[in-house]
Amino acid sequence: MSSSSSSSSSRLSNRRSVRGVPTRCWCGRNLVTYAAQTKDNPFRRFYRCELALQRKTEEHLFKWIDEALLDETKMVEEKLEEEVKELRKEMVKLLDLQSSLTRKMEKEVKEKVEEKVKEKLEEKLKEESMIATETKKKMAGEMAREMAKTCMQKLGITVLVVGTIGWLCGNVIMS
Repeated sequence: MSSSSSSSSSRLSNRRSVRGVPTRCWCGRNLVTYAAQTKDNPFRRFYRCELALQRKTEEHLFKWIDEALLDETKMVEEKLEEEVKELRKEMVKLLDLQSSLTRKMEKEVKEKVEEKVKEKLEEKLKEESMIATETKKKMAGEMAREMAKTCMQKLGITVLVVGTIGWLCGNVIMS
């Protein structure tokens, strides 16, 4: 009795071990689709080994089609979930890479802009320095002319004052 119970439990475990839609029996034979003729499962379809009808005492594959399809659907869902997880991981990696590259590019652009601004400022500074130098020269020339003119005016006034004082002195001494 113990051998029959262990063989029936091993048969049940074999039945349960097939997930999804089976393609062959454990014995290697092809499967055939049948419809049940029982009161409990009228017209319910199932997979059965083609050899099982001839050898009724042997245990060959038996699986309800609706259960097989349900198993297959669950397997596809599990596979899709795994692929979605992998895609999410890849997306995170890509986003991290994109973020890193963006920061690197921003840094490079900032450095180039700062370099260009520095160059332009240096050019402007040189231009302004040259303009200032020219302006100084012009102003120095104009100031020199003004100073010369002012000196000449002062000299003229001084000559006039000295001449007037000399004339007054000459008049005072003569009188």
